[in-house]
Amino acid sequence: MRSFKRKQKGALTVEVAMGIPIFLAIVFGWVEICILTFSMSMTDHALTTAVMRTKKAGDSSSSQSINYGQMIKDELDKAGGALWSNVVKEGSVIIHVNYFRDYEGFLKCTDTYVSADKCPDKKDEPEDMALAVYALEYTYDPIVSIWFPDMPIKREVITIQEYERCSFKIGQGAGCAS
Repeated sequence: MRSFKRKQKGALTVEVAMGIPIFLAIVFGWVEICILTFSMSMTDHALTTAVMRTKKAGDSSSSQSINYGQMIKDELDKAGGALWSNVVKEGSVIIHVNYFRDYEGFLKCTDTYVSADKCPDKKDEPEDMALAVYALEYTYDPIVSIWFPDMPIKREVITIQEYERCSFKIGQGAGCAS
């Protein structure tokens, strides 16, 4: 029995030395996945909140054009939270706002064209456009793990512009005269 113990001397050290890096890699990978899913959920919530506030901006009686894209950026900065700025690669946030006159024009663009940029029914200015597609693109920059690459993430929200729809008599709503 004694000779067996002598032959085993240092085996635990070798096992720990080989096992701890693998264990730490698994733990840090799991932490990175948790941070990724949390930041994506937080981004979805921040974008939804920003769109909810932005789509109601303006006044149906005003002739002044509103920069909805800039309003989304400002709202995202407010609603993004502390973690969002740490997991988003600096300078990678791109916000596109595409406007459509009506639902049929929107469907035509999504069914016929691969990219909305090539669609003739898509407009870049909000004036007299009832539908808006807010598209957010950013690059996720992993915090913990060096094994995960930077990941491009895209989100879109489709909404009715509350004050732009008045021109088309699309329903009754806040600010639309009967």
